Amino acid sequence: MSGGWLCIETTGDVLGVAVLGADGGLLAEIGQQAPRLHSALLVPAIAEVLRLAGLSQASLGQIAVDRGPGSYTGIRIGLAAAEAMGDALGIPVYGVPGLWASAASRSLEGLYAPALDARREDAFCALYEVRQHGLPLEWIAPGMRPIGEFLEACRPFGRPVEVMGDAAGRHGELVRGYPFVRIGPSQMGAARLGLFAIRAREEALDDALSTAALYLRPPAATTRRADG
Repeated sequence: MSGGWLCIETTGDVLGVAVLGADGGLLAEIGQQAPRLHSALLVPAIAEVLRLAGLSQASLGQIAVDRGPGSYTGIRIGLAAAEAMGDALGIPVYGVPGLWASAASRSLEGLYAPALDARREDAFCALYEVRQHGLPLEWIAPGMRPIGEFLEACRPFGRPVEVMGDAAGRHGELVRGYPFVRIGPSQMGAARLGLFAIRAREEALDDALSTAALYLRPPAATTRRADG
């Protein structure tokens, strides 16, 4: 594998872009709060992170993009941009399951629950166990569910659970009410996507790197029509 990694995160309110070396070393990363502005800001953000890394587009060898779950529109924007750029440069594009990648970015063994705000009382969330070797083991599959219901499902494991992601901040009072929960970082950064892709390929888990979107819910317009 040669060339750098471009990592694209557009599934939440924060737009994140990072560049890694071929070996996974971080060269540059930026993130900015940009609710509903990803389509306008993504291309300039890519140009800026490449400038900070001292690389050109031609120096890239692969692209990693968060394929969900998260914002329906954000997922589509990130995947479309990554695939268009990959086609133009003739380089592979790897879709990364964002929640799994968030858990994989943690270095200490234990239970981790990435949780992204899905509005109202809901979160896109899952439970993983980080082990000494290999990618994290999935205990509760990714889904959109009330954050309280999800935490109750974590209780029977009888072990501390680190909840990370912006849902922990949005529902902080509720989350802190569970004594087995500790609150982790609210933003995980785009670099984790490339690092996950590197590990998945090393472990021959190429099926985990599909570019099929992982929405977990229909777009808002469809939901409103279904509701009448």
